[in-house]
Amino acid sequence: MEYRWERTFPFLEVSSATIKKLFKGILKECDINNIIPIDSGCRTTNYIVESNNLEKKYILKIFFIKGQDYKKEIKLLNFLRNSKFVPVPEVYRVSEDEDIGNREYAIYEYIEGKTIGQAIREGYSLEDSFVRNVARALAKIHSYKFSKVGALDECLHIREELPPLVSWYESFMGDIAKKRLGKTIVNDINRVVRKNEKALRDLDKDPRLVHGDFQGTNIIIKNKMLAGILDWEFVIAGHPLADIGQFFRYEEYFNRKLIEAFEYEYNKFSDYKLTQNWYNISKLRDLVNLIQLIGTNEEMPIKHENIKKIIINTLSVFD
Repeated sequence: MEYRWERTFPFLEVSSATIKKLFKGILKECDINNIIPIDSGCRTTNYIVESNNLEKKYILKIFFIKGQDYKKEIKLLNFLRNSKFVPVPEVYRVSEDEDIGNREYAIYEYIEGKTIGQAIREGYSLEDSFVRNVARALAKIHSYKFSKVGALDECLHIREELPPLVSWYESFMGDIAKKRLGKTIVNDINRVVRKNEKALRDLDKDPRLVHGDFQGTNIIIKNKMLAGILDWEFVIAGHPLADIGQFFRYEEYFNRKLIEAFEYEYNKFSDYKLTQNWYNISKLRDLVNLIQLIGTNEEMPIKHENIKKIIINTLSVFD
């Protein structure tokens, strides 16, 4: 799961003195006993900061782009903090500092556990209880309704309505994506989209709050249970099946029983009911994200080869 993917932005080396400065008012310098760079995430630089209180850790996240949609993330995290089913970190500070090139940064509560990818690489197999946790969390997230599909502003209001979903596949299929995928795969994508056009148009009719990046590196597991959901900067008013498709992107880790458990639990807690072909359509919805990822200007051979394989697997669902 997103293992060894190349970074979109380089990791920013920050001195311990600067990090201690950024934490002023949250931790005293003498209370910081360890600073650990995190080699995950492609768009931000992250550090774990440990205090002398062994039960208290923090995440320092440094953003490379001004206004990198973190403001709506902060708003949403504060909104979801008291949710029963959606575990999210507390936010302690959002600011910017000249010692990190006037970049913006945020300090979050550290949630103990491992990402799904880390757990699987260490031999963990996904279990029924965890999948049901995730289903309940997504049901809660998707309970918030909008009038139309669109990008959200920092107050979580729609700032820009988006075009019909069925048009996204062609819009994101630029020359770079076509070259990396090849003519046969591109033609197969177009064929599957045309064949399922009605189902895709139906998704636009019931827009909900959507995490937008609900994949392995943003989902924390501890003691076989869902412990945290991270990185909400891509949240939109969109299609619930987008989150579900991302969750099931690496289908080799899910068997039929786990998929059925997810379906049962989600429908039990959600008023957005999964239809009979929800699994296939969720994979088709995730295909939009994959096309975007493989069409970036940067040369990222590991990432792009991984994505191409996922796209081929996705298309095989419709054969």
